[in-house]
Amino acid sequence: MSAHSSQVARYFFLDLFGSVIRFPFWWYGAGLKRIVLSFYRSLQYRAQGFGLSVWIRNFFVPMYGQHDITGRLISVLMRFVVLVARVFALIVEAAVYALGIIVYVLLPIGSVFLAIVNIAAVGA
Repeated sequence: MSAHSSQVARYFFLDLFGSVIRFPFWWYGAGLKRIVLSFYRSLQYRAQGFGLSVWIRNFFVPMYGQHDITGRLISVLMRFVVLVARVFALIVEAAVYALGIIVYVLLPIGSVFLAIVNIAAVGA
């Protein structure tokens, strides 16, 4: 019984401390890579959803088949406004994703800092 309990205790402590030591390497290595790739794929999906390539390709094509100068000017103006709005929305989404990556990187550091502050406040 004693041999079994010592194996369980050894496994428990090695697993616990091993996880604590391994955590930062995973968080800033493989975990960060997964987050960045996920955000990159999401941004690609959103860019495809906005159809920017279609809007750019058809920029000078008259809308509703109106080939007079007024129809062409209105078409170009409207497509320009829509294209600028969609590019702006994509930039905002990219900024939100970048903010998410920054939060991901700073989360463990902030957690350790707050834990130290709380421990110091309890001891005082």
